[in-house]
Amino acid sequence: MEWNKTKTIFIVAFLILDIFLGYQFFEKRSISKEYEVIKNDVEHDMKADHITYEGLDKEAIEGYRITANQKVFTKDDIESLKDQKPMMDMPSDDHKVTNLKMKFTSPIGLSKKNIEGDAQALVSSKIQDGEKYKLWKVDKSKKEIIYFQTYEGHYIYQKTDNSSNMIGQVILHLNDKNEVVSYEQSTLETFKQIQKESLITELDAVELLYYQNQLKEYCTIKSVKFGYVAQYPLTSTQVLAPVWRVTVEYDKKVNGEKKKVQEYFTVNALESTILDTDQSK
Repeated sequence: MEWNKTKTIFIVAFLILDIFLGYQFFEKRSISKEYEVIKNDVEHDMKADHITYEGLDKEAIEGYRITANQKVFTKDDIESLKDQKPMMDMPSDDHKVTNLKMKFTSPIGLSKKNIEGDAQALVSSKIQDGEKYKLWKVDKSKKEIIYFQTYEGHYIYQKTDNSSNMIGQVILHLNDKNEVVSYEQSTLETFKQIQKESLITELDAVELLYYQNQLKEYCTIKSVKFGYVAQYPLTSTQVLAPVWRVTVEYDKKVNGEKKKVQEYFTVNALESTILDTDQSK
């Protein structure tokens, strides 16, 4: 009698489990089909709005959140720099230096024909760990050349409007003779991969911008680049999230003239959110 009752309970339990698994299977198929329809609709709508792009990757990839520590420069670090002198107070027990400010004893000239190449050679030879930095932009109005630190060859994207928020940058300061007279440096070190997760694709990032009404008609997706951003830039230990940096180009009237304008979007590749946008002419 007891065995019959137990057998009946097992049969009912397995029947319920089969029904549940069947429901899950058909629900996933339904969601998958709906997703395919949405994807097809978005691509069709983007085409109708004359938004063009080429070669965007549709294959899902995996990536990591990264942690890194802000480097604290020591007295030995500073004294080992040849032909340079500090422009800030030296490190001490109660004064940590994470933003290095140095002046060259003699200005270093850059060729106007090859300013980027000369500047990169200077960073690589005169600045600690200079090979870890890659050119970000030449700002002629501010007489600055800005480099971002990289991780495995990918930019660690940052704001450049406030040097106090520097976490992995080199900023070269030039005089009127196109000579580098000083620089600032901050460095991230002790990188660790802490969490492996699925990332949205390049195409997903572009479609997210379209969903959020960020893309204008007749615009062109110029590039989608992988990189990282610091989620909490003012802390000593940084958490870096993987992102897609999307460059969009379109025509805009500026002072009555039609000009090409580029707009840049940073999309969190883990959370499918737009982090920021900026524009240049």
